[in-house]
Amino acid sequence: MSRTPADLPDLKSLEDQQRALEAQIQSIRAEPEKILREAEEQAATIPPPDDLADRRRQRVFEETVSRRQIRNERRTQGRSLLLLFLLLAATAALAAWVVKLFVA
Repeated sequence: MSRTPADLPDLKSLEDQQRALEAQIQSIRAEPEKILREAEEQAATIPPPDDLADRRRQRVFEETVSRRQIRNERRTQGRSLLLLFLLLAATAALAAWVVKLFVA
């Protein structure tokens, strides 16, 4: 059986098709490994938390509230100190009055 020049283009096209099919088979064989690698990478990557913006908003709110609480606490302590001085002055005046009553 001898090959004729007309058979050569068919043979070349068949060889080209065979190479294309082998390349496709190789890429399909590599697909499960590729999918496995992608799944491992995705499992190893931690997604950003969904409530990141809420956490930032909460932190800013707490800092603001803390500053307000500190301001209010200082105001309250100032009032308490004034009341303490008034109480001590009233106690001293009352003690002086009692002493004056018993001495006179």
